[in-house]
Amino acid sequence: MARPNVQFRILDESLVVPVTEQFSSTIGAVCNITTALKRMGNTAEQAQGYFYVQNSSEWYNRLTDLVYLNAGGVTFVQGQTAYSVGSCAASYLDGTYTGTGVSGATFRNEWYPVNNFLQYGGGCYVAFANGTTPPAGFADIDFQVIFQGGSGNSSYITPLQTIVDAKASTEKPALGIMYVPIGATSVSDDISNFTTATDKNYAVVYGSKVHFDVTGLNTVTTPLAADLAGCIARTDRDFYPWFSPAGTKKGRILNVIRLSKNLTTAEQDAVYNAKINPVVTFSGEGTYLYGDKTGEPDTSTLSRINVSRLFMYIKRSLGPVARSILFEQNDAITRSRFKIAAEGFLDRIVAQRGISEYRVVCDTSNNTPEVVEANYFVADILIKPITSINYVTITLTNKDLSSEL
Repeated sequence: MARPNVQFRILDESLVVPVTEQFSSTIGAVCNITTALKRMGNTAEQAQGYFYVQNSSEWYNRLTDLVYLNAGGVTFVQGQTAYSVGSCAASYLDGTYTGTGVSGATFRNEWYPVNNFLQYGGGCYVAFANGTTPPAGFADIDFQVIFQGGSGNSSYITPLQTIVDAKASTEKPALGIMYVPIGATSVSDDISNFTTATDKNYAVVYGSKVHFDVTGLNTVTTPLAADLAGCIARTDRDFYPWFSPAGTKKGRILNVIRLSKNLTTAEQDAVYNAKINPVVTFSGEGTYLYGDKTGEPDTSTLSRINVSRLFMYIKRSLGPVARSILFEQNDAITRSRFKIAAEGFLDRIVAQRGISEYRVVCDTSNNTPEVVEANYFVADILIKPITSINYVTITLTNKDLSSEL
């Protein structure tokens, strides 16, 4: 029999949450085509097909709960078996876990995009389904941006398009974010193989980034769609929705070691001409989103993310104003009340550099007797949005000492 002694054993139940940016009121969403993340939700959330994650801390808490659930629960907490939450969580996210409840690489591919978006400060709805059909009612939820999750499987685009298209005509539209996977041949082939969404409600980003995994020791490669959505959340927090999310102030990419592919200048031009937004690394400065195009033709100001989101914001804000006059008397007093409310709202956007000019027409010119008798109310709002700078030309002129400036 051993001598009397004292033994110590440390059970590592810690899981370090990465530092994130400040909270943003912008809410994002992702709809995956598998149920890999389903077990991160509670019973009610699993039944409805989606759940909401407020921040990175909650995301990691859900991962910890999943570890306990899969690994044996309370027996490990009580110390009956040597156990590490962090090591087990890492095995879920590097594909080495062989137990039940987590589907290897699929879980990893769907977990990291959510994690990457949350680092920019926004909250995120996470939906899961067997196949490409979104959960019932998911398109009715209010979120401002929805990004492509998972791996390079093009099937992940289908539920995103279903949701964006369903929300487009409502008061609560969302911008859809897709990404172009990097192929084995050339950038031009990648562009040709990707069907660009020709719509103001979509934006596309090229490629993936290499970054540290949850252990901080290994690397993982994830698509940049979540980062573009994150730049939008940052822009909404620090500026306004009608500001471009690109550039060195608003477009800095977080947690990146290197890009999977550094685009040459010619490749950046080819990508941008195809309405796909490049991400660029500047040596000694950082990695930034360097484009703000939507799927619209360049002949329209809606071809830029900030202008597209300006109109989305106006739709969201004027919806309640319009509902307030439903079933009111269709006369000059009601029309004047609506016009004053709309002009007050638009004046604020002018002051916040979203619009240069506007005009609200809501009188007998568009509310004719025929329109009024048909129980309709019409308001025409003409807007001149302020566009973002995409090209800068600086001319340097060399003058000798004898000449005037």
